Amino acid sequence: MARYIIYGAGAIGSILGAGLYRTGQDVVLVGRGRHVEAIRRDGLQLRAQGQLRQIKINAVDELAKLKPKVEDRLVLTVKAQHTADAARTLVSAYLPTTPIVALQNAIRNEEILANRFQCVYGGLVEFSGNFLEPGLVEHTRNNLVAIGKFPQGFDSVADALAADLEKAGFQVERSENVMDIKWWKLVLNTNNALLALLGCWLQKGQSDPEIYSLMADVMEESLGVLRRAGIHPQAPAEFPPLDLAIQKLRAGETSCDYDLPPEERTYPSTWQDLQLKRGSTEVEFLNGEIERLGKEHGVLTPLNSLLLRLVSAMALNRELPGKYSPQEIKSLFEEAKL
Repeated sequence: MARYIIYGAGAIGSILGAGLYRTGQDVVLVGRGRHVEAIRRDGLQLRAQGQLRQIKINAVDELAKLKPKVEDRLVLTVKAQHTADAARTLVSAYLPTTPIVALQNAIRNEEILANRFQCVYGGLVEFSGNFLEPGLVEHTRNNLVAIGKFPQGFDSVADALAADLEKAGFQVERSENVMDIKWWKLVLNTNNALLALLGCWLQKGQSDPEIYSLMADVMEESLGVLRRAGIHPQAPAEFPPLDLAIQKLRAGETSCDYDLPPEERTYPSTWQDLQLKRGSTEVEFLNGEIERLGKEHGVLTPLNSLLLRLVSAMALNRELPGKYSPQEIKSLFEEAKL
């Protein structure tokens, strides 16, 4: 039986690990010291669908504390800005032939891993979680995972991983072109920065006319850059293509009940990084990716470039999310477009 090493046990890694562990899989979480300490003392506290579960899962704060096994499968769930360091750490302990899957936001993680590992898999995570307190993780929405071989294809290892995730309760999409799905998610994630600047959770952003019009503008700019670059993002089977998603967002068709208790609100990872004053975010690998592609293909990206600059400054200065109002961002957007 495979042993799953979840490297980066934040919200996503902890939720994935807990799901696999509850179905009898051998799982080890590798995470931050305080989080691991709380898990080892009290178990992982996982709140989902109004229930709080205590899961006595194995966790360590350093990879060096584990003895590698031939049957190990590496699951990378760190933020994109930490991928290069994680790859160096993992390859120091594991053979390059060890299967590794990048279940992360952004689009360059797999390339970084492929420089060190031979069996790399791409993964889309389309579910959300909050992680603001050591030992406690909240699973707030969705449960979709897409899996495929990098850069293309699908093999027996990917199928085994998909099967294990399905047993763990996740909806799994098997894909021959998983990177096209990850490009789709990248466009959605370019709004992480906007919601962090506004101090806003996703459900409210999708329901507030002042905010969802800004979100539609950001996505539209991002999609235009991808099209100019010849990239064709593909939505997962149960989701609308990006142009239709933008249309629905702009028309207010995504509105929902957003007056939720804090533990049910979906805060983007960028918001969480600012809230915890970590000093860095994924913005360089999300909005920064769009900016770089725009420069390469001669497309202006005023909105993504602005979001990149504002969030980077806030992270550097350890400022909390919510610094700007929708009216202030709208004004800044209009100035950036001039």
